[in-house]
Amino acid sequence: MLPNRSIKVIIFSCLTSVVVTLAGCSQGESHGGASPAPTAIKVRVATPVLREVTDFMDYTGRTEPRESVEIKPRVSGYLTKVEYMGSLNSYVEEGTLLFEIDDRPYNNALDSAKARLASAEAALKTSSAELDRTQGLFEKGIVVKSEFDRDFGRKAQADADILSARAGLKQAELDLEFTKIKAPISGLISKPNLTVGNLVTPATVSLTSIVSADPIYVYFDLDEPTMLTIQQSIRDGKLATREEGHYQVLLGLANDKDYPYTGELNFIDNRVDPGTGTIRVRGEFKNPEPERGSRKLSAGLFARVRVPLGKPHQALLITERAVSRDQGKTFAYVVDAENTVTARPIRLGPVHEGLRVVLEGLRPDDQIIIDGLQRVRPGVKVDPITKEMQASEKK
Repeated sequence: MLPNRSIKVIIFSCLTSVVVTLAGCSQGESHGGASPAPTAIKVRVATPVLREVTDFMDYTGRTEPRESVEIKPRVSGYLTKVEYMGSLNSYVEEGTLLFEIDDRPYNNALDSAKARLASAEAALKTSSAELDRTQGLFEKGIVVKSEFDRDFGRKAQADADILSARAGLKQAELDLEFTKIKAPISGLISKPNLTVGNLVTPATVSLTSIVSADPIYVYFDLDEPTMLTIQQSIRDGKLATREEGHYQVLLGLANDKDYPYTGELNFIDNRVDPGTGTIRVRGEFKNPEPERGSRKLSAGLFARVRVPLGKPHQALLITERAVSRDQGKTFAYVVDAENTVTARPIRLGPVHEGLRVVLEGLRPDDQIIIDGLQRVRPGVKVDPITKEMQASEKK
């Protein structure tokens, strides 16, 4: 067994060896060289697109026909013919025969009216001859004035009977004409609501309906601020007046990516609705029949409407993916000449062809980060790779 002094010497020697070893390791690390500098973050950058754009506002509305007619009978009778049964995109021209009502009673009424007119004409001829004879005798003093007045009254009654008979004949002719129900306008026709054999009267529900197809109307509600903006643009000369030209309006359907149809505003209501703060507006669009298939526009469709607010002007545009937002602030990351990132506050405008208009905050030569925004912050160094600003860029 070792004495206590020897044990203390051994422990001291071991501790000394550990300290020396750690010191050597520390010195080896300190003499091994400094830590490498951090690698710059690779990002993609692009300059804003300078393009001519037109400011606009978007709305929703519904398409409606310019003309819409409910077909109802004008006379009573039984339906004897239905000239159509409805088909895909049934288009009829004005004057096309649609229905026929049994015309036999109306032919008889027409014959009676002709007979009454013939009788009235015969009575007029007789009364005219008697008046001429009585007038001659009265002028010679052979007959008294009362006889002349009697024949004069008969002649006047015969003239009135002629007028009544002629009116009756015209009405009979109209009633006979009304037994053949024709299309009053050209357009798309609905299915018939009644078939052959049904009794119809002027109080009957509509037999069918027709809506015009070209042009087509689109009604939508314009908000009060936009209406005031348009009026101010006209006063400033940025928009044409109604006398100088037409207000352009664009239309897109539910399955359209853009606004492929161009029309004109042709109606603005006479007052703003105080309950909604909007005013009813109407656009008119041409809707010709294509060589194949049906017309592109039809009544009752959901419509996206775009209203230009001024003349074309130059604007800077960036992709939506380059826009960052934080606590209600909107900004873009810009790389300066020393490849340092700065956060630039911006004010945005509308979207044009997939790119967002920047109203304030950017210059045409600014390098905007469009890819790698999650890895950067203001003040860091980056390694920029230049690309073109494209609307198809996605986050």
